[in-house]
Amino acid sequence: MKLKKRKLVVILVIAAIIIAAAGIFAYNLFNRKISSPVLNNASRNEKWTADLKFVKNELPKKHKNLFFSKSKVEFDRDMDSLINKVDKYNDMQIKWELTKIISSINDSHTSVVIQSKSAYPVSFFQFEDGIYLINSSLAYKDFWGKKLVAVNGYSIEQLHSKLDPIISKDNKAILKNEFSSLLRFPDVLKFAGIVKNDDVVFTFEGSPNTSVTVKPLNKEEFDKTKFLSDDPKYINNIPLSKQNSDKNYWFKYIEKSSTIYVKYNSCSNMKNYSFSSFTKDVFKTLDSKKAKTLVIDLRDNGGGNSKMFDSFLDEIKKRSNINKKGNLFVIIGRKTFSSAILNTMDLKNNTNALLIGEPTGGKPNHFGEVKVIHLSNTNVDIQYSSKYFKTTSKDTDSIYPDVNIILKASSYFNGKDDFLNYILDRQSIK
Repeated sequence: MKLKKRKLVVILVIAAIIIAAAGIFAYNLFNRKISSPVLNNASRNEKWTADLKFVKNELPKKHKNLFFSKSKVEFDRDMDSLINKVDKYNDMQIKWELTKIISSINDSHTSVVIQSKSAYPVSFFQFEDGIYLINSSLAYKDFWGKKLVAVNGYSIEQLHSKLDPIISKDNKAILKNEFSSLLRFPDVLKFAGIVKNDDVVFTFEGSPNTSVTVKPLNKEEFDKTKFLSDDPKYINNIPLSKQNSDKNYWFKYIEKSSTIYVKYNSCSNMKNYSFSSFTKDVFKTLDSKKAKTLVIDLRDNGGGNSKMFDSFLDEIKKRSNINKKGNLFVIIGRKTFSSAILNTMDLKNNTNALLIGEPTGGKPNHFGEVKVIHLSNTNVDIQYSSKYFKTTSKDTDSIYPDVNIILKASSYFNGKDDFLNYILDRQSIK
């Protein structure tokens, strides 16, 4: 949950990517951000009209290939329709409609940025049979493991109809992940008309149904709040893969199965422990323990610098005892995205790894290298893709695992990991 707290701080991007203020600053430094001309003496309607026309004209020029899914005719029609309604819509309605237009491009790296300075102290995850509360502040501990059935009186089906249109997506996997994540943010729920005020009512399955009113917390309040994930009793009751969530990468030697388990959460270096040092430690342990199996878990990796993984990949290829079917496994899932997709494809194409888990949130061939259009007069940011990454001749909407496994809530809340357990059980019967 410590990692979750940090992610709340500044900006929630609808495609599951959060761009921190420092990152926005970097866009300016490296010419990654363009801005619409400032109109100092213009009216509100004139400012919106000018900014929307800027999007209509500039986004097709800047995006690597804006019309790969949505045609230019459709895009121009939608933008012109919105421009013609500027005087009829309030600011939030305009931004809502713009967000839907940009999301309909179907590029998960291209989206309107929604500001969110607070969040509800709860986390949800969609399992096989529904969405469950998997973490919260201690105030809501009684709802851990409960199935969510409504938010502010809206059923899950109704919530999908409201939120799905503003989620930029390449596939169903990222939609599944983003939908559950967005339920935590009051500004998003306001934006969608689900709540009017900051407080929200979550209703859970029970007999009878149980509802609870939850208040959002700002960053300072989050830092002072104790969560279930801070409680040793809770940590001991969750799967191994969900522990140490504040670390970009960590590993564990599982002696019983002679397995090195590597959890790779982010393609970015930690402050006091570089990934190159981490790589040396992993393979030093692997060699000294004469480990028979290596598991690389990328299920929660949303990207970063894909090149960082190159040295790790080289070490795998040096070891014929590990780089073979039945000894090398890669776990993927709905949160595997962006640079982690490139790492997964490197493992798939250049090693003998077996892919375990569920379809990835990112596509093997995908747009990326995000840049920003800033609308100066209306203070709206739109992120867009400036590059296309091609990793395979076969264009699919996800990387599909060799072994597809459905995640069960009953496993998770009993400390079991359906993905990892499949591998460990397989090793135990060799």
